[in-house]
Amino acid sequence: RVILFGGWGTSDVFSDTWEWDGSSWTQRTPAQSPPARAFHAMAYDAARQRIVVFGGYDKTSNRSDTWEWDGITWTQRSPLTSPPARSAHAMTYDAARQRVVLFGGEAGGAALGDTWEWDGRTWTQRSPATSPPARFAHAVAYDEVRRRVVLFGGTPSIGGAFLSDTWEWDGTTWTPR
Repeated sequence: RVILFGGWGTSDVFSDTWEWDGSSWTQRTPAQSPPARAFHAMAYDAARQRIVVFGGYDKTSNRSDTWEWDGITWTQRSPLTSPPARSAHAMTYDAARQRVVLFGGEAGGAALGDTWEWDGRTWTQRSPATSPPARFAHAVAYDEVRRRVVLFGGTPSIGGAFLSDTWEWDGTTWTPR
């Protein structure tokens, strides 16, 4: 199934959960949901069978909360350490290392260039020797065959030119490609 949560409409942000089964969308109505937001990131943690949501913009400010969807219920997680509030960041699941990887985003009008990993209990900031330049509105995906997180594009500033660079994360360092 494909899960959709929240987003931005013409004049509001949403907190609805939808599920796509390959032929139709069904709105799910759990007892508890994350607060409304847009420009958040989601990734499926295959080892734990949970969708992980972090951050986003709630129409007044960026958020720094972590939520998980198990297919029935949304549960807010309260790790001791979390990335700072942000929006327009990107996340993917690194299957080889069983970690959700988060990179970059925007906070207070500035691009971020930090790398974080979620293991289901806590967020850990990684400090690689080499890292992509700060950016937001980029994409990341996991290359299962090569066992690498691949990052592409984004922008370093609001209204700035879009980047067309590619980077790979192996769990230790980012390498430009």
